[in-house]
This record gives sequence, structure tokens and C-alpha cells, in this order.
Amino acid sequence: MRYVIGVNANNVAGGRRVGRRRLTPERSRQEILDAATALVAEHGPDAVTLAQVATAAGVTRGLVSHYFGTHRGLVREVLRAEDARHRERVRARVADDAGVPYAARMLDVVFTTLTDERYLRLWAWSALHPEHGAIATDGLAGIADMMEAGLRAALPADRVPSRDRIEEVLLLGMSGAYGYALGGRSWQAALGHDPDDPARAESFRAALSTAVAAYLVGEEAA
Repeated sequence: MRYVIGVNANNVAGGRRVGRRRLTPERSRQEILDAATALVAEHGPDAVTLAQVATAAGVTRGLVSHYFGTHRGLVREVLRAEDARHRERVRARVADDAGVPYAARMLDVVFTTLTDERYLRLWAWSALHPEHGAIATDGLAGIADMMEAGLRAALPADRVPSRDRIEEVLLLGMSGAYGYALGGRSWQAALGHDPDDPARAESFRAALSTAVAAYLVGEEAA
């Protein structure tokens, strides 16, 4: 079965109305999800309705309900999609590093993600809604799994950090990066620095990366 996507502001090019397109169910669902993600990121999940998503995607409200059910179901899929986007960044970094996700380079991925305003807004919202917390938890566990697998593949068995150490490194990096993403600009200004100077953020990133990397490979307490 193919669904018809109508015409809206996003289906107009050069002042000319573009005709309706017939899409596969998979493509139709993805376009609805893309429209929902953009709206949710801009306005917050609580301010977006299924009708608004339908209008943005150029479909009927019924088709949105067909694919995602309720508003809660749609928001959960938006969060899942953003989590998958984040995890793909981690996978790409592991691949670039030939399977060795060293802490400093892994933190580059964390910082890049948490300076993504769209992801940051959704992350903050999900933290305030425990019913959606399992999505973030699953994603974080998956990142730890990939870090552990990469380290085990690259290092001698006696040099692989414990799972607890890997998780602690991930939490330290996430906490530092997330906190800086939320308050870094105001903190830099309070310390008398230009909050818009990218060198300040780079300096903080380097310091945090060095500290966390040292902890990852340091001696573990008996």
C-alpha cells in the first residue's frame, strides 16, 4: 500500500505548488516522524499536537494516529529516533578509531551531541518525565557496551578496565558535558570570559577529556 502526501508549506518550491506524492508506508512514517521531531525540538513535546504534526507533514491526523497511536506514542518514537542518532555518532567514532573508543575521543562525541540544541532540549524534557526515562537508560547502556567491546577487542585482557570503571568514565563525561552545555556560557561570563569565545569551550573540553582519560587507564582501587 502507498499513502498520499498532500501539499503544505514544505511542499512548495519556487512559488509553485508541488503535486501530491505517493509514498511507501515506511517513507510516509519517516516523513511524519521527521516533521514531529522538528516541531518537538522547537516547541517541546507538551506544546505539539498530533494535528500540528499532520499539518507539518502534509497528511491527515488519522494517518499520524495510524502509525504512532497517541501523542505519548509519537513522543516516544521521537525520543527513540534521537537516541538512535546519538548512538550512530558513537558507532561512527568507534569505527574511525579502529574499534578503540578512547575516552578523549569518545568525549568529543558526547560534547558534539550535547551542544546539539535539539538533542539537549529533548534530553532535558525526558529527564523530567520518568515514563520516558527507559529510552535514555537503554541508550546509555548501549554506549557503555560499545565502549567495553571496543576496549576488549584492542587491549590485552589484563589491561581492559572493569565494567564499573567504563561506566564511571561515561557518567563523568556525560555529567561534565551535559552540565557545561546547560550552564557553560553563563559560567564563563561570571568568570569574566567571553561566553561566545569557542576557545573557552575547547579548553574545558580538553581539560575534562584529559582527566577522564587518565581515570580510564589509571590504577583501580583494590
